[in-house]
Amino acid sequence: MDYSLVKQLVALAEEFHRESGAAGNDPAAELTDFSRWLQARTGAAAAPPRQTVEREPSHPMETAASVIGKFVTFMYRYLRTYSRLALLNTPLISYDDFTYLATVYGRGPLSKSELITRNIHEKPTGSEIIRRLLAAGLVQEAPHATDRRSKLLSLTAQGQRVLFEVFASMSQVAAMAAGNLSPAEQEQLAYLLTKLDAFHFPVFAAARPASLEEMRQKHFPHVSPEWRPAGFGGPPAAPDSEAGR
Repeated sequence: MDYSLVKQLVALAEEFHRESGAAGNDPAAELTDFSRWLQARTGAAAAPPRQTVEREPSHPMETAASVIGKFVTFMYRYLRTYSRLALLNTPLISYDDFTYLATVYGRGPLSKSELITRNIHEKPTGSEIIRRLLAAGLVQEAPHATDRRSKLLSLTAQGQRVLFEVFASMSQVAAMAAGNLSPAEQEQLAYLLTKLDAFHFPVFAAARPASLEEMRQKHFPHVSPEWRPAGFGGPPAAPDSEAGR
């Protein structure tokens, strides 16, 4: 009997454990995670070229990494546009207002800093959203049981009512964001985005480095400081001062 397939699966399982750090405490959940990981890994090799689905030709200097950054940003902008329509005639004015309320409902009570960090915002931006929700009477503050300097945020009755009223329309927005992806493609993308979030969140939550180079050395040692896209020869040479005379 040919055991080559079994050997490949064992090697892939070992690679999965190295990447994910899975402890094996929940075999059923681990099998599900491994299945998603395997689908993402093998699906990437078999995926058709991006050129078959792009709406406009990509630039020759674009890489897979730069395309990811570009389209993740675009997806947020699409989502923000759709959510504005879903939140019409409600006290919520942005997608962030909704996610803050949903986070407090699902994870609260939370301190302001916890809420801001969970939503991957800088403090000034998050504080402005919280002030807006407080002023609208959608969240309320209460003293922290162990930290006198901190206050805990929870939903008011009005905040919970508003949140529940927009859940249906925001669920439609989420389905719209998934676009024309098949259920299997949605699972694959959800896995990959979850993996990226798990990687980047500790970087975001850590003390902010003073420079990009410091961040690269500390968190992204695999990223070369000399990286250049293929075919990029650098900026044009400065004109020869002698030739210009």
